[in-house]
Amino acid sequence: MVTISFLGGCREVGRSAVLVESKNGIKCMLDYGIRFRGEERFPTNTNLENLKAIALSHSHIDHSGALPILYKNRKVPFFTNSISLMTAEILIRDMIKISNYPFNFGYRELEYLKENSYFLLNKTRQKISDNFYITFLDAGHIPGSVSILLEVDHKKILYSGDINTQITNLIFPANTANIPEIDALIIESTYSLKEHPPRDQLEKKFVEKIIDITDNGGSVLIPAFGVARSQEALLILEKYNYNGKVFMDGLARKIAKLYLSYPDSIKNIKAFRKALKKTQFVSKPKTRSKIKNSNGVIISPSGMLKGGPAIDYIQSILPDPLSAVYLVGYQVEGTPGRTLLDEGIFEFKDSRRNKNYSLDLRVNAKCTYDYFDFSSHSDKIHLHNYIESLNFQRNSNKDVFCIHGDNKSTTSLASELVKNDYNSVAPETGEIYQI
Repeated sequence: MVTISFLGGCREVGRSAVLVESKNGIKCMLDYGIRFRGEERFPTNTNLENLKAIALSHSHIDHSGALPILYKNRKVPFFTNSISLMTAEILIRDMIKISNYPFNFGYRELEYLKENSYFLLNKTRQKISDNFYITFLDAGHIPGSVSILLEVDHKKILYSGDINTQITNLIFPANTANIPEIDALIIESTYSLKEHPPRDQLEKKFVEKIIDITDNGGSVLIPAFGVARSQEALLILEKYNYNGKVFMDGLARKIAKLYLSYPDSIKNIKAFRKALKKTQFVSKPKTRSKIKNSNGVIISPSGMLKGGPAIDYIQSILPDPLSAVYLVGYQVEGTPGRTLLDEGIFEFKDSRRNKNYSLDLRVNAKCTYDYFDFSSHSDKIHLHNYIESLNFQRNSNKDVFCIHGDNKSTTSLASELVKNDYNSVAPETGEIYQI
């Protein structure tokens, strides 16, 4: 029997971690992330004796952020790819630097992680131990993202990671054509209750609104996640031949430069290079001050307005009726971005314990504000299509484990799949299953 332990990412988005164990006790960890709220920010503790491999689906902090903990007292092969490792390093270093949370690891453990890294090409079968193999498959979520196929004791288990089967501008979507018959599926459920709007219509509306604002002398702030979403927004502007000024700041700038080094990971590297040539990168406070008084589009983290350079820009955007804030990523309830959308009020508090710094804002927005759903996750329809396109072994139980979504999203998806003759559950953190 193969044992699957769910250590995090259950009925929540954050701290994704799944431990798979063979009948001989050989273990492989899939992802090891953190969450940014609550007391329990790390995956739940478990026995990690005989941990022989760690594999990363992609670099987002909720999947990678706790990885250095695993390298405090052990040396285990870490399977990833170059772009995911480089991106994860940037994100983890940034997290350690700016967070007030007392993480029990630091830059030293991050270096140990890098030293034990092995780059695995997609569709290459990697042996972990006897009767234990992993294979990376394209996931279509962000550059470098993969789904992970495990072959353990002659059982095949697919860990989707975060997947997207819909067309975007930055990377190609995932497809199931090269996935063999499986015995079990561990699937993300982030948008299992939602349908994304038609992409082409949304992109056109987005660019048209931006042109209206900037042609009338206003500026548009696009608070966007630094990894992938900022670059996707830039490519949408390029696709529709936006000719105004475009500025990119913060982590988005670092990641954009990194992506240039990985042309094979980008859908249209020529269009990406062209878009970046038209973009002014911002790295100095003096330049940032000048941009506040100029007319154009500013792409800057953080995507939920919880921090980052976007906070500097938004203070001059909010009081201006000619300007706009266009959010392009999901806004978690309770975040400044969500409050702005729901109430038209921007609230932000920040104080740094290691710096003489404090900021307390509450501003009624006079600018335009809106949300554009440029998600890099599959929605309800595409999740079901993805699952239905997979072939399960004839003698399998068709086990499906629904994770990486809130309580309602994971349990609803599991219930819907039961009706379609899958043996599906939404596991809770700490639960263990055997197949």
